[in-house]
Order: sequence, then structure tokens, then C-alpha cells
Amino acid sequence: MWGSLGARSESAGPRAASGRLWAVVLGAAAGFFLLGFLIGWFAKPTDKKTSLSTHEDMRTAFMAEMKAENIKQFLYNFTRLPHLAGTKENMHLAQQVQAEWKKFGLDSVQLVHYDVLLSYPDDTKPNYISIIDEHGNEVFNTSLSEPPPPGYEAVRDVVPPYSAFSAQGVPEGELVYVNYGRTEDFFTLERDMGINCAGKIVIARYGKIFRGNKVKNAELAGAKGIILYSDPADYCAPGVDPYPSGWNLPGGGAQRGNVLNLNGAGDPLTPGYPAKEYAYRLDKTSGVGLPKIPVHPIGYHDAESLLRNMGGRPPPYSSWKGNLNVSYNVGPGFTEDYSSRKVKMHIHSNNEVRRIYNVIGTIRGTVEPDRYVILGGHRDSWVFGGIDPKSGAAVVHEIVRSFGKLKNEGWRPRRTVIFASWDAEEFGLLGSTEWAEENAKVLQARGVAYINADSSVEGNYTLRVDCTPLMYSLVYSLTKKIPSPDEGFEGKSLYESWYKKNPSSEYKEVPRINKLGSGNDFEAFFQRLGIASGRARYSKNWNVEKYSSYPVYHSVYETYEIVEQFYDPTFKNHLTVAQVRGGLVFELANSVVLPFDCRDYASSVSNYAHIIYNLSRNHEEELAAYSVSFDALFSAVKNFTEVAASFHERLQQINLNNLLAIRSLNDQLMFLERAFIDPLGLPGRPFYRHVIFAPSSHNKYAGESFPGIYDAMFDIESKADQREAWEEVKRQISIAAFTVQAAADTLKEVA
Repeated sequence: MWGSLGARSESAGPRAASGRLWAVVLGAAAGFFLLGFLIGWFAKPTDKKTSLSTHEDMRTAFMAEMKAENIKQFLYNFTRLPHLAGTKENMHLAQQVQAEWKKFGLDSVQLVHYDVLLSYPDDTKPNYISIIDEHGNEVFNTSLSEPPPPGYEAVRDVVPPYSAFSAQGVPEGELVYVNYGRTEDFFTLERDMGINCAGKIVIARYGKIFRGNKVKNAELAGAKGIILYSDPADYCAPGVDPYPSGWNLPGGGAQRGNVLNLNGAGDPLTPGYPAKEYAYRLDKTSGVGLPKIPVHPIGYHDAESLLRNMGGRPPPYSSWKGNLNVSYNVGPGFTEDYSSRKVKMHIHSNNEVRRIYNVIGTIRGTVEPDRYVILGGHRDSWVFGGIDPKSGAAVVHEIVRSFGKLKNEGWRPRRTVIFASWDAEEFGLLGSTEWAEENAKVLQARGVAYINADSSVEGNYTLRVDCTPLMYSLVYSLTKKIPSPDEGFEGKSLYESWYKKNPSSEYKEVPRINKLGSGNDFEAFFQRLGIASGRARYSKNWNVEKYSSYPVYHSVYETYEIVEQFYDPTFKNHLTVAQVRGGLVFELANSVVLPFDCRDYASSVSNYAHIIYNLSRNHEEELAAYSVSFDALFSAVKNFTEVAASFHERLQQINLNNLLAIRSLNDQLMFLERAFIDPLGLPGRPFYRHVIFAPSSHNKYAGESFPGIYDAMFDIESKADQREAWEEVKRQISIAAFTVQAAADTLKEVA
């Protein structure tokens, strides 16, 4: 071919000679260019070492830049006023965060708004519970507000304790004590004790499960309304005084919170789609996940008055007794002397559409600007939010400042980093979910990872991490490079103190990492979009400290002072959490090869498959009778394990100078989490689409593995049509087997 082109040129006469001259000149230039390119190309291994040392040096500089004193000051600044979602105070805080992030040096910082359904008490008609006599006279009323903490008496706009999105109503009826209001508690009452909750008002203590699940269970049992209270057994640590002398919940304190059952839908009026001006909205009365009965929270002093004269049956188990000076009789109704009295709820809260504001900041990546690593935490709080969320927001602020400092000195990450200050998390993860919905197509194509940053401390014992198995190795590697803040571990790593205090029960010689459940802003990213996610905070000793969460959770007593005096006086734990969260973002945004290990996913999936299979063996006869087999799932798991090992080997042999090969393998790692997403979602929960992980159907806070199979087998012995029930189990096993095999296929070598 080249010969024929040359022959044709020669016949062109003098023009050909001139053309040949230019060809020689251009050929020489091309030769010199090629020589220079090759010299540069083969000189790159030296650059590789420089690049690696630069990565290490920049991470060290980034970690050293973060200061405990800054986090302390940010926390103080963020907790001067209440910042309830949908209020002008929280909008002003959004504007303040936006201005400061711009000052820190981010490339862009925007306020992104949505118009979502929120819920507030009626200022003119307060919510309360009363005991009424046979004439309807109120002989006892619960408190309308919490006694303010010292120094905060003059602060205005403190919303009184309420259950957001409660139905309105003034039901009255006999009271039934339902322990924690869990599924198994209602089973005990109805099946074992023969107590029917239909037409009754039930009272449940907070703890163990998400409050929205308690409300749903009460609805299913036919209750007219539900009262939630904080029992000292669950919200007071032994030997600790109530705030302000200690960090326990005072008797007049009560836990606010939403009581929705959204199952990942986001704004109740625009499920699945962003709540922008153009959005179609459902009617306010028919929004997704809204409770149908009145709900109200009270403190344990008021609860004691309601429970003191309970009649009926004694508690079925000692575990149903809390630490109040009452019998914990379950009812229904009061003892004989007070049998004519009833309980009446007065709930007048209103649901209304209001505007919320996310703050979205960006540092553009250099090599892969179309790959996004996201750090997000919420800004809105029920009152002052000293722990939830401001201890997290202060850490995010310091991480952003530190990234900005590096950027101002000339550094940029390899991939784009997005920072988010979410709004309306307390009302159902609304800010983060609406943003994820609006940007779903881009995030599914470009999202590398999401790191969540809610409360930084819920205790001061050791680190707690929940994350995708893809991040296990990264978390362990990073924590070995961070000094432990714990007493007795001076000169040792965070990994060492964490492992010593909370070793894994599933894997040998590593610290415990928990499954992701929900109740926080990673939900839409992980459960719906399949973006690898993780979270970290300092926590309590869950083996010893049996109280729920932390005592003053969602009360007016979550102040700056309770953190500064009791939880973390030196803010060393906050700094450690900043280094973990910030370090994860740094590694994910700047490592040439994504620091994901698919072999850990294989180990986890294998472990979860054996757990769900062992659970099924409680029904050996039915497994045989209905031909239920887990063989396909175990076969898929075996294939996934082999392919993951092979992929990891290829990853070790990659030429770091081959940018296209790196990009290809990185994309296989990035899209692995996406491969576990079922577009149809879980049965009855279409926005929970992850086949390996989902929030438990019975406790939104907890993570469940192989949730489709687990839910199909839950309480299966009580199902009327056993064949139909076991057919659903078989269907879910089939879906799981297909999904695991399909995920394995995404890791195979590209043809």
C-alpha cells in the first residue's frame, strides 16, 4: 500500500520533489518528537516514585493540618442557636458555611434548594398527654417543654419535644405498655398473652429500634395512638448524674425525632424524584410513609405518672422492666382504684412544604475530574445539636479547611472531591436524598465513594466504623497510620487500640466493622445508587454500656458544654475522627489505583450466605417439602470468590504508566458496588435496591444481609399459605444468586 502511494507521487513531477523535501522535514520532526516521547515515557518509573512519595507527603501534610482547637471553635460557633430545618436560622447557617468554604479556597460552593414536606408543632395549640377521669376532666398533664439547660434560658425558638409527621388527633382510651414496641414485643402481647391493642393507646420506651418502626408496629396492631418515652434503663448510665452535673438525661428531657417510614423515598410528596419547583407532588395527606395515628414523646418523670397505676397483667419477662419505680404492668388500663380513668392525647402538629438548603462545595480533580469522592454530613438539628450533628459538622468544616489549605498551596486531588452540608436529615434524610435523586444519572456514572459525617462522638471509648466490605482494607491500613488518642495507648496506632477494645467476631485478628443500616445520609448513595459508602465516629463500649445511643440524644441538653465538659474535653477524639474521615477521602480521591479490595467483599458475601443458610435450617422439613435449595447461591459465591482473587492478582501486575489500563481496572472496582443493585428494588421497598445489604424491615438503624431472603423467611411459620411463602423464599434466593454471579462477571478480564 505504501509502495503504490509512493509510485503515484513520483509521477507528479517537480511538485513531488518539493513534497519529498517537506516529507523529510516533517519525518525528522516526527522522529525527534517520538524520541522525546519515548525518553519521557521510559523515564516515568522515577516519576512514579516521586509521585508516590508526593502522595505520602501530601497525606501527612493534610493530616497534620487538622487541629483539635479549630474543631472546638467551630463546634462552639455552630451551637449558639437552634438550627431546625426549614427555619431562617438554618438558612443563615447554610449561608455562613457557604461563605467560609469559599474563603477556605474551594473551586465552587453553591446553595442547592428543595421544597419538601416538613412538620412542626402548632404554636397556639401545644401537644400533650393527659389522664382524664370519668367526667373527662384532666387530672394529669404532661410537660409542654423541657427545662432549659443553664445559660440557655433566654434562647428563643426552641421547638418543644414532638414527633415530626405525627397524625393530628385527640384519641382517648385505655393504656397498654408494649415494652420497646418491637415486632417481637407485639407478638408476645398478642400471641402469648392474648392482649389486643386494637382501639388502645400504647406506650413504648425508646431504644433498640428506630422510632418509626415502633409507630408502624403500633398501627399494625390497631392502636389509636402511641406515646414514646425515655426510660432511665435506656437513657441513664449507672453512677452518672443528670445534666448539667453529669451527662445523663434529666427526667424532664424528651427525645424529638421523625416517625416516618419512608424506606428510602426521600421527600414524602415527591418519592423517587427531586423536590424542585417543577415536581409533581402528591397530596399532603397521602404522602409516602406518613403515620396514620398520633405520636408524642415524653420524659421519664411524666412517663412514671402514666405508668404508676397500670393494671392488667404483669410484665411477661424481667427484660420488660425498666428502672422507673413502677410495676411495668402491661394493662390494658389502670388498677381497680383508677379503672375509670383513661389516657387522652392532644396532638395538633402541622405538615407543610418549606424550602431547605444544601451547601455543595467542590475541588476539581486533575487527572480524573469526572470521578467523584463525596464527604457529606448534615447541618440541621432539633435544638442546639451539640453532638448530633454539630460535632460532625465541625469536623467536616475542619476537613474542608485543610483541603482548601493544600489547594491554595498548589496541590489538587487526582479525582474531584465534593463536600456537602445536608439539610433536613432529621426529617427523613431529605436534603441528601433529594440531591442524590437530582444527580442520580451523573452519580451512577461517576460516583467513586461516599463518606458520611454525622455525629463525631457518641461516646469516648473507641472507634466505630460501618462501611462496605470494599473499604475494609483501606480502613485498616489508614488507622494503622493514625495515632491512638486513648489513654494507655500512647505511642500506639488507632488500629491497635481499636482492635484491643473491639475485635471482630467474624474475622480473625482485625477490629470489628459493622454493616451499613440506615438512619443517616449515606442511605440514598449506598442503598439506592450503589455507591461504595462508609462512616466513622468515636463510640462507647457497647458490651458494657447498655443504655441506648447516648442519653441526651435529640434533647435540649445536647449543648456545646456537654461535649466540652464530659465527652471530649481536649477534642482529641474529634481530631481522630477528622483524620479517619478526611484520610478516607484523601486516599479515595488521590490514590492512583482505587484502594478497594474486592476479596473482602467475597469473604463477606460468603459469610452472609452461610448465615442466611444456617437460619433457614430452622425449617429443615419445609426446605425438603418445598424443594428449597441454596446451591445456586453458594455456586455464585464460589465463582465470585475465584474471580475476585484473579482480579486482585491482575491489579498487582498493572503497569502504573498505562493510564488507560488503570482507568479500566478502577472502573471495574468503582462499579462493583453498583453491580449489587437490583433495579426493581426489594419487595415493598423499591428504593432499597442493594441485594446484599439493606436496613432491617424491623429496625431501620440496623443493617441486614441478603435482606430479600431474610424478609421472606421472617416469621414464615405463621404465614397462612406455606407453599406461597416458601416460593417467595426460592424467588429471593434466585435473585441473590443471579446478582452475585452478575457482580462476578463485572470483575472478569475485559475481552
